[in-house]
Amino acid sequence: MGESANKRAARILFENLWTNPELARSVCTNDVTWVTTRSMPIPGAGDALEHEGWEAVQRVANSGKELDTGYLPETMSQPHRLFLDAEDDHVVFQFTMTCKTKTGRDYVNDYLFLVKCRDGKVARFQEYWDSKQAFDLLLG
Repeated sequence: MGESANKRAARILFENLWTNPELARSVCTNDVTWVTTRSMPIPGAGDALEHEGWEAVQRVANSGKELDTGYLPETMSQPHRLFLDAEDDHVVFQFTMTCKTKTGRDYVNDYLFLVKCRDGKVARFQEYWDSKQAFDLLLG
């Protein structure tokens, strides 16, 4: 049994979001929306939790590495990854991310994204993670 179109789109998005944004963009709808957490503000986005459109998604994706204390993308790894098909065109993506920050600190955090697909493309994804840990490490 092969990979579903929804799972494939979610995998391509997250495998390429930071390294090949054009490929990541190709598996998203025009109105793709990244829903962020309340406790980790995105620079330049005010209090917005919903970031609609590819430009907004890129702003969120790049926000952590643009900080003076931010992470170094070349050190990022995901030692644990799991993509699960769910009902109603959803995919659950669970992973652990590790990396170094620009200040030499180790970052390890567990994430879960609930991804909503439409016609085999990513339309919306909402993040669930320990944002306080990241806030304390990067901004605290």
